[in-house]
Amino acid sequence: MSTTATSRKLATDVSLIPGASAEKQHVLLVVDDEPTVLTMATNALNGAGYQCLTARSASQALITLNNPNYIFDLMICDVLMSGMNGIDLMKHASQIFANLPVIVMSGTSEIQIAVEAHRAGAADYLIKPFGQADLIQAVSRTITRHTKVATHTQSNAHDWDTAARAFALALDARDKETEGHAERVVAFSVRLGLELAMSGSDLIALELGARLHDIGKIAVPDHVLKKPAPLTDDEWAIMRIHPVKGQEMVRAMKERLPDGAALIVGQHHEQWNGEGYPLGLKRDEICLGARVFAVADTFDAITSDRVYRRGRRYQDALEEILAFSGIQFDPVVVGAFARIDPADWERLRNQSNPK
Repeated sequence: MSTTATSRKLATDVSLIPGASAEKQHVLLVVDDEPTVLTMATNALNGAGYQCLTARSASQALITLNNPNYIFDLMICDVLMSGMNGIDLMKHASQIFANLPVIVMSGTSEIQIAVEAHRAGAADYLIKPFGQADLIQAVSRTITRHTKVATHTQSNAHDWDTAARAFALALDARDKETEGHAERVVAFSVRLGLELAMSGSDLIALELGARLHDIGKIAVPDHVLKKPAPLTDDEWAIMRIHPVKGQEMVRAMKERLPDGAALIVGQHHEQWNGEGYPLGLKRDEICLGARVFAVADTFDAITSDRVYRRGRRYQDALEEILAFSGIQFDPVVVGAFARIDPADWERLRNQSNPK
């Protein structure tokens, strides 16, 4: 067998399929704890010309996904496995390959499992026992669809990012303090979004919305925006229009920027309990991207240096965010934030701070 994918030794229950060629275009990972299912599936896929790897557990699948020698086009996984189940595997896998399509296999026809799989982002669903032709058709259909979507998304993402950066530069010209902040909250928001299994266009909208969240401040007069003293009630009323103005600006660029980004810009000061602004939205009325951004933004505000104080420790920020879970912040988003290794946040901060 000739393949560069063997340059790193795998754990004992992960293996290359015999006969798989390094010349094949698409690389698949098949995960199931039943050897007979693995044998049937891999024989069919190998015969159809796919390069494949197998794993007999979710934990070993994650080891393989983390191996830098492999770039996967598709994962096929069972739902009910010993140890971590297939739904949780999908969520963890999305943190490694954000847009990896997944076909789920299940030995039960219970509708609830199918619903959970699709909510987790499954591209297709196969009920065991299934035929080889059904498997090959599902794989071909999923890869074809994913390739078309990825090509379209990449083209749009380039245009969107160009427009977003142009807008952000206009804001930086007025308020230099926003520059480092914007880069950090973009990085923090995307990392938190990945923890919540956001992907594709949702993750792109989160990145752009985070970058542009304060763009509406362009419409705020300098005497308010740059005032060195506390704002009066009337001045606060002016400042609070910036989410609405920002959303209008992004939507005016609807050919260049996605509407999901506009929603984040318009809702980034809303709060879980409905006491935010400008609309007083609450709970799930607030889009997920804005709920994610709210936690990332608060984390940056607490831990970053300001002209009047030094940034505080990660632990201080964690305690404050936890204290406002269910009040200002979505508890699910807070839980995801708490799961992330503090070293990840420090690494992102160092990468994002202006040189």
